Amino acid sequence: MDRPDPRRRAYPGCDPLDIVHLEAQFDRQLQRPRVTDLGAVRQAAAAWSDAVWSAAESAGPALLAAGEIEHAFAIARRPVFVFGAHRSGTTLVRDLLDHHPALSVLPAEGTMLTNFAWHLKRLPAEAWLPFLGCEWLRRLANPINQSPYWLLGRSSAENSPYVGFMRALLAWWPLVETRLGPRTTSWPLVAIALAYAHCTAGFGTAHALQRWVEKTPANERFLGRLTAEFPEAKLLHVVRHPCAVYASSRQAARNAGHPSGDARRILRQMHLSYREAARRSDRPASDAYLLVRYEDLLDDTAGSVRRMASFLGIEPLPVMMRPTANGIPTPSNSSFDSNNAAGKLNRQPAEGALNALTRRDRERLSAILADPAGKLGYPLVPLPALRRRLLQAWIRAGWMVDRIRARRVRFLSALPRRRGLH
Repeated sequence: MDRPDPRRRAYPGCDPLDIVHLEAQFDRQLQRPRVTDLGAVRQAAAAWSDAVWSAAESAGPALLAAGEIEHAFAIARRPVFVFGAHRSGTTLVRDLLDHHPALSVLPAEGTMLTNFAWHLKRLPAEAWLPFLGCEWLRRLANPINQSPYWLLGRSSAENSPYVGFMRALLAWWPLVETRLGPRTTSWPLVAIALAYAHCTAGFGTAHALQRWVEKTPANERFLGRLTAEFPEAKLLHVVRHPCAVYASSRQAARNAGHPSGDARRILRQMHLSYREAARRSDRPASDAYLLVRYEDLLDDTAGSVRRMASFLGIEPLPVMMRPTANGIPTPSNSSFDSNNAAGKLNRQPAEGALNALTRRDRERLSAILADPAGKLGYPLVPLPALRRRLLQAWIRAGWMVDRIRARRVRFLSALPRRRGLH
């Protein structure tokens, strides 16, 4: 009598070596320290994630105990939302929270309301799970197009942590949809968060897990919705000197092969973030909202960590002094320093960022951000009143043009589906 192959229990319905082989092909496209060929990465990632999804679907959902389910939904109601303008330090804040035993921290951006919600609206409901699940598989393998990669580890012929993640998602998805779907627009992200916590921290009664954490730059636009749907949520709003944010954003655009840097979009996003932070600074202190200044985080990391821990109701453990992603040290927090050691903060002054700005850049920043930035402790050189008004009018007109173009693109992209309905 033939002995059963243990690999078939981990990969029922498929050849386990297929996933291992596709994963190796994918890994070869993940250049160190940073991805340069995005097209090849996307192609390899799609083939690998499709194979993982098929294996998980064949194996079926993970088994959940009743105690796990109740503990998980208690945590689901208590998210921590980290947000701010792109390049303001939101990744650093998330990575400092990453390895705390009381927190389950998603290691890639959530982007539920800023991105995924629009894509899901264009898909039939039965396609949501495979679409979002495969996208998150790719994010767990390659969170931000630079190392560290493979945050759940690597697959073998006997086991794949990514198949395990998808099986957990298959189990949590219908439960979250039933309990939260009717009143929570971000319920698919909650399902992702519970599946990730299931595979990393777990929901056993002996575990100290209290909250889940996600970070999405530009979530300032949705704070009303998020706080209404999650009354127990904690909000961590990260700000940084506007000149440094703008210079870092332009540098990131150049690194991605976009020399123009999309200046208008960057300014508009910064305006929304600093305006919201300035408004909040005029209000009485809240136990649901905390403003985190990036500069304070670097100058007094221990003090800033204690402040965040107190706000979140957790112990300020030493692990919060070291940036990680699922416990793996993460690279430099500077766009202008690619040589800084992983897992350590870059505390060098942002002279390279500031020197990268032109006079025109500085004038644009002052015209749009002088008032809110000044309230937050970031004084900008003032402009003559007339020049400031003219620049504001010019920039705001550009924002209007951008909004019209974006709406037109969305309308046209939806046309094929609309025709298919008739």
